[in-house]
Amino acid sequence: MVLPHPLDIVAILLGIFLLLRKSEVRAEDPALHPRVAPADFEGWRKRALAAYSWGTRACFAKVLLDFLFLAYLRRAPLELRLQQTIGISLDVLWIAALVTCWIQARRARRFADQVGIQLARRPAPETPAE
Repeated sequence: MVLPHPLDIVAILLGIFLLLRKSEVRAEDPALHPRVAPADFEGWRKRALAAYSWGTRACFAKVLLDFLFLAYLRRAPLELRLQQTIGISLDVLWIAALVTCWIQARRARRFADQVGIQLARRPAPETPAE
């Protein structure tokens, strides 16, 4: 039985979180920001979606590559030092991709602040009592 690498569990959870953020960006209604030019709103949306897409892909690619690497090692064992080097390289690349995602998302957030897009959490709509 192949067990996931501990960072794979973190990658899956982060990937899910980033997918949720991406969904929130998609669902943001430009009508809630009447003072923001439509081009600025779409520019923010495009930047934010690109950032979260980058992070989501990185997380799920890491998990996939880890499992593919383990499958490869079952068929063609490599020297331990080489296995460790490849494994650590995959983790470092994943972390670099997450840093890139964070920087891009932060830039998108700053742009949103500059153009007046307020992304405060809104309470869920109340359902009528039965």
